[in-house]
Amino acid sequence: MYDIRTEKSPKVHKWLKVAAWVTGAALILFVGLFFFTIWLEQKVERLVTEQSKGVYKLQLHGLKLSPFLGNLAADSVHLQPDYTKWKELSQQGQEVPRVLLDLRTGPVNLRDLSHIKALFERQVQLAELEVQKPILLLSVMRPDTTTSHLALHETAKGFLKGLTIGNIKVQQASMFYRRGATNDTLSSVRDFQLAVDDFRLDSASFAAKDRAYYAKMHKLAAASTHLLLPDELYKLSTDSLHIDTQSGEVLLQQLKITPLAEPAAMARAKGEAVTHQEAAAELIALRGVDFGEHSRTNEVHIKHVLLQTPTLNAFKDKQNFRDKGTKKLPHEMAQSIKTPFRLDSVELKSGYIRYAELAPEAEERGHIAFHHINALITNLSNMPEQVTIKKPAVIQAKTRVMDRADLDVTIRLPLLHDAGYHTIEGTIGETNLQLLNPILIPTSFVKLESGQVRSGKFRAELNQAAANGSMTLHYHNLKVELLSKDADKDQSLGKKVLSKLANKVAIKESNPSKGEEPRVGEISVSRDPQKSIFNYWKECLSSGFLSSMGLDGMAEK
Repeated sequence: MYDIRTEKSPKVHKWLKVAAWVTGAALILFVGLFFFTIWLEQKVERLVTEQSKGVYKLQLHGLKLSPFLGNLAADSVHLQPDYTKWKELSQQGQEVPRVLLDLRTGPVNLRDLSHIKALFERQVQLAELEVQKPILLLSVMRPDTTTSHLALHETAKGFLKGLTIGNIKVQQASMFYRRGATNDTLSSVRDFQLAVDDFRLDSASFAAKDRAYYAKMHKLAAASTHLLLPDELYKLSTDSLHIDTQSGEVLLQQLKITPLAEPAAMARAKGEAVTHQEAAAELIALRGVDFGEHSRTNEVHIKHVLLQTPTLNAFKDKQNFRDKGTKKLPHEMAQSIKTPFRLDSVELKSGYIRYAELAPEAEERGHIAFHHINALITNLSNMPEQVTIKKPAVIQAKTRVMDRADLDVTIRLPLLHDAGYHTIEGTIGETNLQLLNPILIPTSFVKLESGQVRSGKFRAELNQAAANGSMTLHYHNLKVELLSKDADKDQSLGKKVLSKLANKVAIKESNPSKGEEPRVGEISVSRDPQKSIFNYWKECLSSGFLSSMGLDGMAEK
């Protein structure tokens, strides 16, 4: 009988050998890959520790390697700083980073990574980096005392040198910022997404005009942000933040500036009378932001800034606290900013400001409000080639005082002028003067019983010491009452007599008076350096206003 097994046995043996070799090779490859992955994980962790001089420890969990595809993945990554080691090296005078990073992530994927270059040439090149749910804590360990900074590619070492990544995707990320190794967070950006296109850490990308911060595009979208302002008495927050370096846009929605202390507590913390403020805006939009120029030269150039529906509520307690120190003029503020900046235009739409004050001898707060504020600021800069006497920053604003009187103002500010020179001019619309009583009665103890303004115009020149100018105010039927500062008592007989005498002798009931030319009031103000620029401008208007009526100096009385 013919035995089929006898005829086929050589072929069977041959294929069995092939299968055995393939299985063995696969097993060896699998085992080798397993041990290579462990070796790679340990080597990378060891390299991080060595290159950071023990300041950082890296932990890779669930590392997976696909050498033929060039892919590398990890279930999670933790880059942990050793604050004690940092302090030890710093005390020894060794070079240590000013900012420490504490990074925890979810899944991390690197695609098309050249393992050979990464391990032996220390050049990291990959097509894509994807990071899920990272949490980054930045701890500023010492102040920045460097007068000039080198570009990132000039300071990069080890794996970072020449780093190239085709695409970066960061999802559901959060970032926190603090001073030192404390528990107090100064700022945070929560639940943000970040996309970066064609990142190349080299000199050519740094200098390229079509790139910003070494990439063709950075796009960030955050659900919420918060930032403690430098004095740590106010918190800035937004409901959302969008940044796109390619389109040159920054959008902040529902921005709020919230005080973290009551007015009295804030004044005690400062040791002087302070303006307690609360501000908000539905939208702040920056367009035409030159991110590329900023990344190369550290200059800030923005074509247009929009503040949509901003509001400001402010209060100052002058009864229990006193003004101290010196307040800066806009010129001094601009000149103190080290970073060169230029804002071509800043537009404010549908704004509102309410200011309240408790005067030294008042029983209640006085207040004034500005409704429907629309303003345009142009050529706002601290760059000498941009701002001159002939090309000043210009503020053009329109508002309704107490929602009843139209006020148009133009302010020209050559911000680099050493003496703080600037001009203010404008017009006043028809209104009833009694609208000013809410601020005049509690703060100046003056009551306008009647008075109707038909129109007014004013102009003044100001510097850091004094202001001079003129105001022409057309009004009629003006009657003024001087009030007692003791709110518990009725107006004294003496005050009543003075009021009648003032109305008959000093106060001009109308302008122009019958048969006369319109009088021109004088604006003459000595600047109080302990008070703000807004107070300075207000004093100019008050001076012209009172001079027109024959009430020079009444505000001080």
